[in-house]
Amino acid sequence: MNGAKLNRADRPTTAYQAERPAAAMEVAMRTRNLKSFVVSLLALSLLALAGTGLAQADGFIVSDGQRVEVSRAAADSYPDGDGLKLTDGSYQFAWGDMVGFEGADPITFVVDLGATYDTISYVALKLMRSDGSGVPLPAYAIVSVSEDGLLYEDLGMATAYQEGEVGNDTIGTLVWADEAWAGYGQFVKVEVQPGSDAWTMIAELQVGNGAVPAELLPAASGGEAATADAVNVALGKSYTYTTLEPAAAYPDDGNVKLTDGSYAYAWGDMVGFPDPAANPVVIVDLGERVEGITRVAGLFMRSFASAVNLPFSLLVSVSDDGETYTTVGLAARTVPEPIMNELINSVYWQDLGNPAAGRFVKVEVRARTAWTMIAEIVVQTGAAVPEVVVEE
Repeated sequence: MNGAKLNRADRPTTAYQAERPAAAMEVAMRTRNLKSFVVSLLALSLLALAGTGLAQADGFIVSDGQRVEVSRAAADSYPDGDGLKLTDGSYQFAWGDMVGFEGADPITFVVDLGATYDTISYVALKLMRSDGSGVPLPAYAIVSVSEDGLLYEDLGMATAYQEGEVGNDTIGTLVWADEAWAGYGQFVKVEVQPGSDAWTMIAELQVGNGAVPAELLPAASGGEAATADAVNVALGKSYTYTTLEPAAAYPDDGNVKLTDGSYAYAWGDMVGFPDPAANPVVIVDLGERVEGITRVAGLFMRSFASAVNLPFSLLVSVSDDGETYTTVGLAARTVPEPIMNELINSVYWQDLGNPAAGRFVKVEVRARTAWTMIAEIVVQTGAAVPEVVVEE
């Protein structure tokens, strides 16, 4: 029962107070009581499970045979007429197994699992790579989960492959896996960013619930985790807004607030965006190429009373020239966790074993509706440390 959260019944007590029987009778009574206890426990467990509304899967993969909806139509030559081709369990290196999309526009897939699962810890895409046919691998995929198919929460980004280096004319498995940050819901959304304006060919979409089998994890990469003291290399650095300017009520005169090292829970420390029509984007210029970037975080206000919520996530990219950017990860985790109201919360990306490098760090805020209030952007090197500490 992968990932189930069952309410275990308390062990029942016996009211049997009669005089102790002979040995044979005692054995019989103990056996009968044990059987009764097991039956009662099973019944109570089933009732508890029914009360949660959670599905119980026979195996780890829970998406097999489930329908997939797509944000844009597949090419006529590589269709998915009934929405079931990506969950049919067939992903050979063959054109007939592929659903194909042409162009650089993102492709969003939504799979309805048919029931609610509480430990959605794995999403994989089986993808073709064929250089001679103009089929590169995607740049990345963002994974989100929803209970109702309307409101989604970002879980993370798939950037690594199960096979490690994916050879030409083979199938690669792009994987997001995170048991510690698993999702809860019935609907899983996968936003795929094509690797070019040519073709993206997808053979299968898999969703797993529960403990991730070791053989399904991405191949190990990177070196030893960073151990040097953490340094905020964005402190005091210049930055620009590229899509939206802050609201007049919460301005950023001179563009200094987000790297000044001050992020108190105070309106004066905040830069505000009201119900943004586009994702706010901030580009921090570190002044020179910096190696070993292990953590990027945005520090946000959360105040339901003031209609201020955290963003869904932050898309983090780096560049050497400020023109061509490489996406390194999605900041979807938070400190504190769970997030807290009327407090500054850190939304962060972190990878101590595979640090990024560049002069420019781009942070795209995947904002919700209402107000988004940001106090600071932090870029750390070394053994990253949390920006927010909550005293217990």
